[in-house]
Amino acid sequence: MKNILIAGGTGLVGKRLALRLIEKGYDVSILSREPKGSNHFYWNPAKKEIDQSVLGKVDVLINLSGAGIADKKWSHERKLELQNSRVGTNVFLYSLVDQMPNLKQFICASGVNAYGYNDAKIYSETDEFGSDFLSQLVRVWELSAEQFSTKCKVAKIRTAMVLSSKGGALGRLLPVIRFGLGSGIGKGTQASPWIHIDDLVEMYVFAIEKELEGSYNALAGYDSNYDLMKSLAQTLRKPYWLPNVPGFVMRRLFGEMALMLLNGVRASNEKITETGFVFKFTNLKEALSDLLKK
Repeated sequence: MKNILIAGGTGLVGKRLALRLIEKGYDVSILSREPKGSNHFYWNPAKKEIDQSVLGKVDVLINLSGAGIADKKWSHERKLELQNSRVGTNVFLYSLVDQMPNLKQFICASGVNAYGYNDAKIYSETDEFGSDFLSQLVRVWELSAEQFSTKCKVAKIRTAMVLSSKGGALGRLLPVIRFGLGSGIGKGTQASPWIHIDDLVEMYVFAIEKELEGSYNALAGYDSNYDLMKSLAQTLRKPYWLPNVPGFVMRRLFGEMALMLLNGVRASNEKITETGFVFKFTNLKEALSDLLKK
């Protein structure tokens, strides 16, 4: 079985992915600023520090690192942090590539918010990047990943909102809904692309086992913001009666980030399904029910 090294392996997706790969018999190592297990190894990309003893056996390198897009307002300093935590980690890992003689594949997290915002269009991986900040962030993120193509195969997983009861966007919404304060955002018709965390983890496993190359949209559906919030309230058996939060309020609260919240992205997942990958959860209500019953 292949030796897998995961950067960002202590995050929401990384933890689940590491456990799944171990279940399947892979030898999994995790890079962490605070190593806590026998398969954890120290790194600090900001300081260009890493335990190099883990590099020699790596067959597949996965980088899931990245500061949370919606965790803070996009000040100039925050934008730099968002970029450095993605592009900077890829650049640092690539600087070590000569110490990974067995490396066969590099898999990099990416974002489905790569295409700009046009509700009339369903985007595919061949479409151009948008001109907004988030689209351009994804562009340079993926360019930094492409450095590895001189050494090995490169796959980029353009991820939608990850549905998980353990954290992420859904984790932040649950307390609001449980208090009966759920409401739509802006016009509410904007598409909210999503993927169940189990499907995302299986997509990474699939990418490893099929040795995929290129960019792949990782989403199971793109329900409207209204349907997302209403389905969540119904799943939790909570009322859904408040009016939508107006766009000007969102812009006042979140600044430039409101663009992402008020506008949706519809994207196709045909490229990954045509390779043989099968999503387990393609119905939003079924996905939420599965997550919230656990």
